Amino acid sequence: MNHAAQQKTDGKGSKKMTVRYWFQRIAGRFSLRLVFSLPFMLQFLTVTCLIGFLLFQGGQEAVGAVLGEMREQILGQVHEQLKRHIEEPLRLNELNVNAWHAGLLTLSDPVGRERQFVNHLKVFPDAAMTYVGLSNGEFYGARRKTAGEFQVVRNNLGTGGASWYYSVSEQGDGVQLQNVFPNFDPRTRPWYQAAQEARKPVFSGVYRHFVFHEPTITATYPIFNEEGQLVGVFGVDYLLSWLGNMLRDLSLGASGQVFVVDRDGMIVAASILTEPFEIVNGKSERIKADDCSNPVLKAAVKSFLDDRGSSFRISLDDHFYSVSVDSYEENGLSWKIYVVLADEDFMENIWKNLHQTAGVVFFIMIAVFGLAVWTAGWVTRPILRLNQSAQELAQGRLYPVPDTERQDELGQLSRSFNKMAKDLLDLVGNLEARVIERTQNLAEKTQEEQYMREKFYKELTKAGRQQRAMLPENLKESRLSLEIIYEPYMLVSGDSCGYRWLNEDSLFGYIIDVTGHGVASALQAAALNLMLQEIMHLPLSLTGRMLELNRRVNNYFGNDVMVAAFFFELDFKKHELRYVAAGITEFIADSAGARGRIKTPGLFLGVSASPEYEVCYLPIEKGDLFCFYSDGIADRLMAGTAISLDADYDQLVAAIKQIGEEGVRCDDVTVLCIQIGGVT
Repeated sequence: MNHAAQQKTDGKGSKKMTVRYWFQRIAGRFSLRLVFSLPFMLQFLTVTCLIGFLLFQGGQEAVGAVLGEMREQILGQVHEQLKRHIEEPLRLNELNVNAWHAGLLTLSDPVGRERQFVNHLKVFPDAAMTYVGLSNGEFYGARRKTAGEFQVVRNNLGTGGASWYYSVSEQGDGVQLQNVFPNFDPRTRPWYQAAQEARKPVFSGVYRHFVFHEPTITATYPIFNEEGQLVGVFGVDYLLSWLGNMLRDLSLGASGQVFVVDRDGMIVAASILTEPFEIVNGKSERIKADDCSNPVLKAAVKSFLDDRGSSFRISLDDHFYSVSVDSYEENGLSWKIYVVLADEDFMENIWKNLHQTAGVVFFIMIAVFGLAVWTAGWVTRPILRLNQSAQELAQGRLYPVPDTERQDELGQLSRSFNKMAKDLLDLVGNLEARVIERTQNLAEKTQEEQYMREKFYKELTKAGRQQRAMLPENLKESRLSLEIIYEPYMLVSGDSCGYRWLNEDSLFGYIIDVTGHGVASALQAAALNLMLQEIMHLPLSLTGRMLELNRRVNNYFGNDVMVAAFFFELDFKKHELRYVAAGITEFIADSAGARGRIKTPGLFLGVSASPEYEVCYLPIEKGDLFCFYSDGIADRLMAGTAISLDADYDQLVAAIKQIGEEGVRCDDVTVLCIQIGGVT
């Protein structure tokens, strides 16, 4: 008796821990009619919400695709207009230069010279002035005035170094002196000096034209005699007001905008600005994109400078914008074109349809709920009678569930209920013991797994320390300094490196990078390092060592393994660096022979049985810096991380280490940094 009571109590305690119990507890608070009807309602509401969400998501994706296509079309239009217009001042200068070379333009002939300049201004309406400055200080040309009139300018010995501006006749001849600007020497002007230095056609930066008060650029074209001496510089002052007008005419939606920014971050033109200038302390200054009062423009430029790619999204005050950026490069011009479109300008119809759909669904839901309640009442009446019998049984007035003799569904339910009651008591009695046993088994298994993880971690840590211990020490002597940077992505690394003196004047070094990470890559790297130690003792050339290592990779490794390698020799007797690459794509050099990131083509080891590798050469001298590295550094540099070469050896090593701290988050990092000392 007591045992049965204890068993019943334990069964109830275990039952309270089950999800079924709590579900029954909550569902039992409602009538069967509601329990039957509510799931239908929830299903209907869930399906409706899911369909609405999918429709909304599809609408968003469609709008996103349309926005992307619109941005590309707008970028194409702006790029096409820039290309067409910016070619005009270049073409005008080319016409003058070609005419001068062909003898059709004689600068000492005032009639022919001035007519040509004036006629060119009539053909090119956006050109404010076309002119030529000569190496002897003379200056000739023609300019457009705000009233649509033209003037020609003369500056020579006859004018005393002053620029005299004349009105012109219908033929373009200078007739009446109107303005005099003393002490003008074109050779001192920035446009002249820029062309003289570049020795090719170049553009100036954007400035505000002192006559038209519009954004302007100057295109220059230097001319030389047969001995290569500078004769003069042709120039064109080209107005950019057309660019702002064109941007404002584009269809961008209510909140969209498009603008152009130069390499210094200054605004060239914008659809939201009448001009890219502002008055500061009485002076006209260009507007810097970072200082613009428009928050959307500032956010778009800042996000691009944060290296978010050429297409990205920004959020500002709970409004979302899609941004695309394109570059325009032409003869010294380096501009960025930004197109910003607001999502809400194109999502309005979607939200409207969503609200309408929600209203329709609400009325349908009321109708469905009424139908579900009626159906539930029709179905649950026999069940309610069964419930009444169960309540009588609980009061001790009726023990068996009635209707057990019936052959219909209700009779089957009654018989099943009686059998389930007996089985449930047996099940609950054994449930606790089974739970305890299962919990103990799980605890033992968890402890064993934890032990194995800790042991594996210790072994990996030990292997990683052993890998680092096998690296050669940093080298510092009179002829060179060499420092190794070695950081594994995981506890062990798939990279390896080293160096060895082949003789007293020749140092051989290498970097090996096995694809992948973890234990397999580390073991493969160790095997390759051992192979290379054997190969270094063979009388082979630099290319021969690479081919021999490729042969062994093909023989001992599977097709799913690719190995990148870089071999180099510093020959202090011949004063040269020899190197050959296989999958290592670049290195950094700061030397007389090369400066910057040097590309190193070469096929991965193990890809081909008979690859071709090319040995490259660079001269070396005292003070030269070289950094050879694996993908952990190369990937960060290719992703846009900048490194300055205007630094000494220690600063360069520190910068590489800083980049390595970022690169090791994604890949193994291995670097050999070398500074050449005295070269005998």
